[in-house]
Amino acid sequence: MSASDGGDARPAGRSLRRPLLVAAAVLGAAATTYLALAGTSTGRSGTAENLWFFSVDDLSVTVLGESTAISLTMTALGVLALAWLVLGAALRRGAGTGAVLLVGAVWALPLLAGAPLFSPDGYAYAAIGSALQHGVDPFVDGPAAAGDIPGTRGAEPFWRTSPTPYSPPFVVLLDVMSHVVSERLLAFLVALRVLVVATWVALAVLVVGLARRCGVDPARAVWLTVANPLLLLHAVSGLHNDALMTFLVVAGVGLALARRPYLAVTLLAAAACVKVTAIALVPVVAVHAAWQQPTWSRRLPVLAGTGALGAGVFALAVQLSGYGWRWVDNLDVPGKAIEPLSPPTALAVLLDIDDPPLDVVRGIGLGVGVAVCLFLLTRVPRWGVLAVAAWVSLTVVLSGAAVWPWYLTAPTVLLALTGRRGHGWLVVAWSVAGLFLALPGGRATLSMLDRPFVDGAVLVLFAVVGVVAAVVVVRARRRRGGPAAGPEEAQTPVERHSRARSSAT
Repeated sequence: MSASDGGDARPAGRSLRRPLLVAAAVLGAAATTYLALAGTSTGRSGTAENLWFFSVDDLSVTVLGESTAISLTMTALGVLALAWLVLGAALRRGAGTGAVLLVGAVWALPLLAGAPLFSPDGYAYAAIGSALQHGVDPFVDGPAAAGDIPGTRGAEPFWRTSPTPYSPPFVVLLDVMSHVVSERLLAFLVALRVLVVATWVALAVLVVGLARRCGVDPARAVWLTVANPLLLLHAVSGLHNDALMTFLVVAGVGLALARRPYLAVTLLAAAACVKVTAIALVPVVAVHAAWQQPTWSRRLPVLAGTGALGAGVFALAVQLSGYGWRWVDNLDVPGKAIEPLSPPTALAVLLDIDDPPLDVVRGIGLGVGVAVCLFLLTRVPRWGVLAVAAWVSLTVVLSGAAVWPWYLTAPTVLLALTGRRGHGWLVVAWSVAGLFLALPGGRATLSMLDRPFVDGAVLVLFAVVGVVAAVVVVRARRRRGGPAAGPEEAQTPVERHSRARSSAT
């Protein structure tokens, strides 16, 4: 059995498969190699030097000039997007799971050697951990309160002076990591990359297993997730905590599919300890677990028990961290960067660019997001826990005060695992578009355009996507002759028994 077969029984005799795989590997590796060598000088707001083991001055903004550097970066991203689509073409011609994983690994190798790209968050993590070694309370003061210490020099000015919005258990993790490496910045970044890569490998194994369990082509699931350039750039390279959170979320949803709801909500609570937005998925699993029971008298205790366990584990972890709940006051800190990719923020700026009503519009957006999530909970019996978890995760992202490409990591993986064609096209669309939304130094590309024009364009784009998605759903339901039925696991035992009796008769 060849490596390209990856253990799957896939059609043979596709003459273009191997050339397409080679072309995808070469194009993608060339793109990621350029990005790794060029480093973070393009689009970086900080001025610190020696933030990685090497730098190629000839590819820096100082030598090339800003316009040339940005053009070359966008070209490399375009080549990477093309390579991913070529890999998709090979997939349609029979490339298997092993081949897709191998090509994704080839793309990732240069990124492993290069500096953290497309976001300075890894340096912010290091700054928080280092400041903790000097007695700074990260939920009261920014890392700059520790003074001029080496561990904080890579963080952007905004994050050096701002208290952290991260969950206290994640801050404890940063504290431990910084202590272990004695506040050495580069050692901290290497340790963080090792953690992220280990998480990514574990996620690959999990995706393949869940895809097979759900009856989804594992090769296609891998292509849409762990071999997705958007996720490679912002997880493997960018070092975001979204990678660890996504692994825990997917593992939790996988346990829900395996009828182990109490372990599932425990893992989701652990995911919320990394990034608090994951707590929104606990009700999804609770409703799913309750719906497996045949009567309401048995559903309600399960609903209450799983929901209380998930919330309780998270609350206990926060309390044990020793910081209490004052961190909640900092959840609005990311929104202080008024970026147009967030629909509520874009709408506020469009209404009044000089004095945007951010608090009001974002409050309304949050309310709309909560309402949509509550509606989605009613869809669990029909759509299944996986699809609803994906849409709840996406709703939480889009109703927030700030949206960045790496926020789509969890929705991407969950939607890909549903195996639905429309979900796959949605993932492809935002993955390609998301590649161009940030520069290697972390600056948002949309912030370079005139406002409020770009804010209006973002809102129009979201509206168009929403209408198209609605039309696709309606047409799909009509073709099936009724409401979209969830997978077999979403039915109650009574419904499965009734269906089995009907089929027998």
